[in-house]
Amino acid sequence: MSLPKSYNKILLTLSLLALTACSGEEGQLSQAEQKDNKEKQEFAIPVEVTFSKVGDVAKYYQTTAILEAEQESKVVNEVTGMLESIHAQEGQKVKAGDLLAQIDPQSYKLDYERAKIDYMSANSEYKRSQPIDGEQLISAKDLDKLKFRVQTTENQLALAQIKLRDTKVVSPIDGVVAKRSVKAHNMLSNVGNDMFHIVSLNSLIGIVYLPESELNQVKVGQIAKLSFPAEPSLSLEAKVLRIAPLVDSNLGTFKVTLTIDNQGGVLKPGMFARVALLLDSKQAVTMIPESAVIKKDGNATVFTANDNRAKKLNVKLGYSQDGWIEVITPFASDDGVITVGQHGLKDNALINVLNQDKSAALAHSNDNSQQL
Repeated sequence: MSLPKSYNKILLTLSLLALTACSGEEGQLSQAEQKDNKEKQEFAIPVEVTFSKVGDVAKYYQTTAILEAEQESKVVNEVTGMLESIHAQEGQKVKAGDLLAQIDPQSYKLDYERAKIDYMSANSEYKRSQPIDGEQLISAKDLDKLKFRVQTTENQLALAQIKLRDTKVVSPIDGVVAKRSVKAHNMLSNVGNDMFHIVSLNSLIGIVYLPESELNQVKVGQIAKLSFPAEPSLSLEAKVLRIAPLVDSNLGTFKVTLTIDNQGGVLKPGMFARVALLLDSKQAVTMIPESAVIKKDGNATVFTANDNRAKKLNVKLGYSQDGWIEVITPFASDDGVITVGQHGLKDNALINVLNQDKSAALAHSNDNSQQL
């Protein structure tokens, strides 16, 4: 049995009215309810935040150096002969003038005595030949020869005295015997043999090379921190002693000499040191963890946490130190910077701060109050 066409039209009209009523009810939802519905559909990204702090920061140039003795001397023999005895051993402290070794002096004593006799004889003859009461005893030519002989024998005597002196090998400086290269009772047949190496340990130096871009930031007396891989617990300070006036055109670097006070004798020449040369420092600056910074295409950005939303902020950075970096761009210190989970975040993204609690906020407040 088929329904009348008028009845079908009535059913269609009723359906349209029902749809219109439903859409009207949806339109009457508040904006807050619509926002809540939207957030329920949005996934909250878990993150961790860290608050900024106020502190001091410094700029260091990091490099390495090999320590050297500021004063050192290689002692060689000035005369030949049998090495009679050794009076200093490696590691022994010596002072300038201390006896290191003795070369057999007998032949040099005889040479000295012979030179002394020749001089005394020539000098006596010259004095006897001087004019008496204006009367010339010998010709002026012969008198000049005697005078010349006196000068010659006097020089020979001085030379013989020097050679006799040099049979005693002495230290030219205060220091420590770093190396002994000879043995007793061996013949030194030539002059100039290496015998001892003396180094002064009271003051050491380190040579570093810096790029020419840092030339105007380095001054005499500037402080450098030294650390030693061989002695992890050892940390000392050095000072800039000299700055070379020339820049190496091939390498674009200039030479800087550091001086290290080593009165305690802890350091030794040849030790490897890591050098952190202080170039500049700033006080009471705002700092954030370096891990919070995202660097891309020469730009730096951070995300801050504000009302469960991530806010993207382009920042200008300064010096970094010990995992923290100076932020020149101002931002609200009450907003923690996101240090975990920030990669892949978008501006205004919904976040779930995992470590934001009262203890963290209290620590942040106390830290800033102490800095002030």
